[in-house]
Amino acid sequence: MQPDFIVVIFKDHARTLWEGNMSKLRRFDPSNRPVFVTCVTHHRHPVLIELTRPLVTALKHIRDLGVNVPAWVVLPDHLHAIIELGDISLSGTVHRFKRKLSAICYRRNHRGRIWQHRFWDHIIRDQKDFNRHLDYIHFNPVKHGLASGPKDWSWSSFHEWVDEGVYQPDWGRTEHENGREFGE
Repeated sequence: MQPDFIVVIFKDHARTLWEGNMSKLRRFDPSNRPVFVTCVTHHRHPVLIELTRPLVTALKHIRDLGVNVPAWVVLPDHLHAIIELGDISLSGTVHRFKRKLSAICYRRNHRGRIWQHRFWDHIIRDQKDFNRHLDYIHFNPVKHGLASGPKDWSWSSFHEWVDEGVYQPDWGRTEHENGREFGE
């Protein structure tokens, strides 16, 4: 007989991964480390591009709560972001973001569910991991055939990073530029 759960130990912390009932999943506390997050629309309906203004408002809302969002990209059916948490938990931050966007959309007569339950996260380990996920975020519209290069996609933080001198404006025209790995 197999157990109902598996306990995974991370240094001094433990989390329980429940088999069968995901609502009881306990997330690892990222302890002030950046986190790569992916949120996906309900049934992958491509509604996010038409909701970009409310999305920006929802991002501003969590920033006002002390959450830093250094990198992000919005695609038709999902979004990726790197977030640095303030005093709010990771789950609380994502919940507040999704709730804020849903409330704005409801007030604007957008009916129906927007988000899938839950989200995917990855705690950034070090600078190399941060850089890979930063590249992944900005290259994602090209990967999905939505733009010929990151500079051609308006709904990301790419242009902010170009202004900071991290990227050249023509970066990402090919997937294997400079032998860099992208993302996960």
